[in-house]
Amino acid sequence: MSNAKPPAVIAAGEVMVELAGPKPLARAETIKRSNSGDVLNVAVALGRLGLPCAILTKVGDDPFGDYLLDDWAGLGVDQRYVTRGGGPTGLYVAEHAADASYQIWYWRKGSAASTIAPADVDRVDLDGVRLVHLSGISQAISASSRAATRRLAERARERGILVSLDINFRPQLWSGEAAAEAMHEVLPDADLVFCGAPDESLAVAGLPDPEDAARYFLDHGAEVVAVTMAENGALAADADDVVRLPHVARRIQGPQGAGDAFVGGFLAGRLSGAGLATCTRFGTLVAGLKVEKPGPLHGLPQRPEIVARAAELGWDDVRQTLDKLESGSDRNASEVTG
Repeated sequence: MSNAKPPAVIAAGEVMVELAGPKPLARAETIKRSNSGDVLNVAVALGRLGLPCAILTKVGDDPFGDYLLDDWAGLGVDQRYVTRGGGPTGLYVAEHAADASYQIWYWRKGSAASTIAPADVDRVDLDGVRLVHLSGISQAISASSRAATRRLAERARERGILVSLDINFRPQLWSGEAAAEAMHEVLPDADLVFCGAPDESLAVAGLPDPEDAARYFLDHGAEVVAVTMAENGALAADADDVVRLPHVARRIQGPQGAGDAFVGGFLAGRLSGAGLATCTRFGTLVAGLKVEKPGPLHGLPQRPEIVARAAELGWDDVRQTLDKLESGSDRNASEVTG
């Protein structure tokens, strides 16, 4: 789906078909098809909060590619920068245990998404775009995708557009040293940085402590840093303040994609003009609701769920931010139709 009006956000990276089954997967008689990708999860989270988001990616010219485009249309994802070909649609297989833990195996080498290149970025119209969201996974899957990630960061910086970078270190793809090298190609252009702790921050910065990690990224040019710590909540920092929050999930059914949900909520707050504490609450709430449901993509919460939980928590600032986002969405709709 695409619209005449420019999207508020462009998220660039890989999306894959998910085949999921119960543990032990070797004896599972059926598996469930879905799809996911860190940038897609963020795009859908933002869309459900009233911020239109386009994804820049490639899918295969195959039946799985057909499935992805059909599913994204139903999710309201702007597909104007989705192209096809260059390789097959990538996929991964997820094995889910009864305790909500999971293990993943990937089939992505030579995929269509891995062929994204700077030329694809140069075709993107940045007029009206307020933020571009980038991922370390995009840097890891191929040299051309890494170059495209850097190019999009550079183009956004030249235009004064906010740049968000999720470190998203994956040890299955590369070493911490290689990830850190690529990360530093983009850090000079990044306004917002998201990182997990302790494992991810240790791998790319040598710092397992979340506050130390936040200071590291601030010292390297970021204006705002958010560090997620799974069951230990989240920390966010800027030059003037540090905010810590516990998680708010009532149960854990689907931890996969929780970090992406946090990013979506946090960015929605940031784009609405909210302060650091409100952005952190927003991200924490969206992530908390996400992990209460299975599925990294279709388990993302809808706006009414977020409103209700914010009311229960007494987080009036989050409710007010949601109202502001909805008002902005209404104005955008009237501008398009009027």
